[in-house]
Amino acid sequence: MPKILYVEDEPFLGKIVKESLESRQFEVRLVADGGQVMAAFEQFRPDACVLDVMLPGRDGFSLGEEIRQKHPAVPILFLSAKVQTEDVLTGFRSGANDYVRKPFSMEELIVRLQNILKISQLATPLNAQEGIALGSSASSRTAGTAIR
Repeated sequence: MPKILYVEDEPFLGKIVKESLESRQFEVRLVADGGQVMAAFEQFRPDACVLDVMLPGRDGFSLGEEIRQKHPAVPILFLSAKVQTEDVLTGFRSGANDYVRKPFSMEELIVRLQNILKISQLATPLNAQEGIALGSSASSRTAGTAIR
């Protein structure tokens, strides 16, 4: 069951989205204050984050930047009423994998969330048993020596 950290300060919307995601087999932690997000992230260890932008305590863009720096593999989706092109670009520059403008379709949100989770799973590095040893042939060792 994928774990989603959902950050939304509007209580009614937060409840509806949380319940909708849970009905689709997501485990959801709802946080309403931007200042509490990083502690919740470290405790919950989500598979993806859905962040509002305009929050009390700390804005979503700065949270996205910090999450991206500390946990580069965790997908981030912004869900925001900030709909100007510059806002969307700021969201992507701060680490977003996707950006959904409010008002939004719940079905679209779920499909986009499933998509970024699928892409992040495909992007995980090969484990050590599946890895390819590079530079082990005699010719590649020679080439490596010549380059040095």
